[in-house]
Amino acid sequence: MIFLLLWAVFPQYRVFSLTLLLMHIPVLIWGIIDIRNSFFCQAFCHKDGEQSSLAITFDDGPDPEITPEILDLLKKFGYTATFFLIAKKAERYPELVKRIIGEGHTIACHDLDHRYTCNFRFTAAMVRDIGAARDILKRISGKTVRLYRPPVGLTNPHLKTALKKLNMECIGWSGSVRDGGNRFRKTFHLIPELARPGSVVLLHDTVPVPENKSEFLNQLENLFISIQEKKLKTVSLHSLFSLQPYL
Repeated sequence: MIFLLLWAVFPQYRVFSLTLLLMHIPVLIWGIIDIRNSFFCQAFCHKDGEQSSLAITFDDGPDPEITPEILDLLKKFGYTATFFLIAKKAERYPELVKRIIGEGHTIACHDLDHRYTCNFRFTAAMVRDIGAARDILKRISGKTVRLYRPPVGLTNPHLKTALKKLNMECIGWSGSVRDGGNRFRKTFHLIPELARPGSVVLLHDTVPVPENKSEFLNQLENLFISIQEKKLKTVSLHSLFSLQPYL
């Protein structure tokens, strides 16, 4: 806004105002694409000072092709996770949502769908879509979720206001292998390295590339083994940050 004001009211400062604008563009881009900097709103990404616990999270589900096997692995190791669900997918597979909750895990919101244009919405559209997503999850589970992770982890200046209106918290992550939602198999071998105290681990329970499934599940089990070997424990994300998961 200050750039527009300088441009309109003080023509003699147009070169100066344009220079200021160009200087700020990299900062704005950094704020949009890196949720860990909490540029536009506070995002819970890492628990500083934590020595023994971490939180495991899954995005983009539920998916009948892989969510049940992830739940089986979690049960095998006795681990707890948080599932950031896409509401329209949850609507198609409500039995998986109920199983996630029934086995002691937490559900959270990953928006209504996963459009890459989600970050171009203004406050009213965010409140509408995220609110609709939360309503779908409530109809299935009976729970009004409070934890929200934006698609692709992108934020904008309207997100803070929208989440405040909905009484929700923004959740990021501190550890991921940049697998493109399980599309990039070449990074799966890095998954076991995510076992670090205080971390919010980002994984995905979706299979956009079916031939990647076995390798992902193998590396997920290796992550769980690494957690054991390091004598760490998994806790629910809301417990790690002392947040309220549901209204």
